[in-house]
Amino acid sequence: MPIIKSAKKALKQSVKKHSRNEHFKEMFKETRKAFEAAVKNNDLEAAKKVFFNKKEDGKTVWSGLQSNIDKLVKKNIIHKNNGDRKKSKYAGMLKKLETSLQS
Repeated sequence: MPIIKSAKKALKQSVKKHSRNEHFKEMFKETRKAFEAAVKNNDLEAAKKVFFNKKEDGKTVWSGLQSNIDKLVKKNIIHKNNGDRKKSKYAGMLKKLETSLQS
């Protein structure tokens, strides 16, 4: 345990930041799992709702996969290029599902 006052404060800040980062990572994980499940079940409408933050019956279902990735980048939880790569990957999955259902 820290003894010096500044070290005590640094520890409190570190715990607070860790808690906040974990919250946003969990939000991302939740929406990612919902999106991947929708893609796996070939449910284009559900996948679009999760990816683009569509509302159902006037209520927000999730925050939206793209939105969550942007939040992680904005809060420096993940790097910008990592976020761009993730968005590109999931957009590609959505596009692939869309084209496979059309043919």
